[in-house]
Amino acid sequence: MFLRFRLFGLASGLLLLVASGCGGAQSAPPAGLDDAQTAGWRVYNDLNCGSCHGDDRQGQRSGPALLRLERFWTAEELVGYLSDPDAVLEANPRLKYRAEKFALGMPAVSAKSPGYANKARADKLQHLADYLLVDPDFAAD
Repeated sequence: MFLRFRLFGLASGLLLLVASGCGGAQSAPPAGLDDAQTAGWRVYNDLNCGSCHGDDRQGQRSGPALLRLERFWTAEELVGYLSDPDAVLEANPRLKYRAEKFALGMPAVSAKSPGYANKARADKLQHLADYLLVDPDFAAD
């Protein structure tokens, strides 16, 4: 009986180990990023942005694609949005309307938000903005 439970535990642990490696954050940054953008890629993974927006930023049901943002945003605007998305959405009805189409709302990733205190300092949000403003097609070239 003990052996059966031990084998079951071993098999369960192995299954969890394999499952945890599937669909997780990318293990290496995309080619062509500079140092600040690579730091931003790390922040993207640390803050688990890929869980809503996809590891490749292509978007999912829970969050929009984060591609070609440089056409609509500056780094300063993005940092402001990341710090307080609700305030930015209230000031921009078009953006608010678009945001309502997704299953989850964008959390504020400022240091004041629970769970983000050491992960979302201003310098990290700046790096994240630098990364998000890179066109992935350009970076891969």
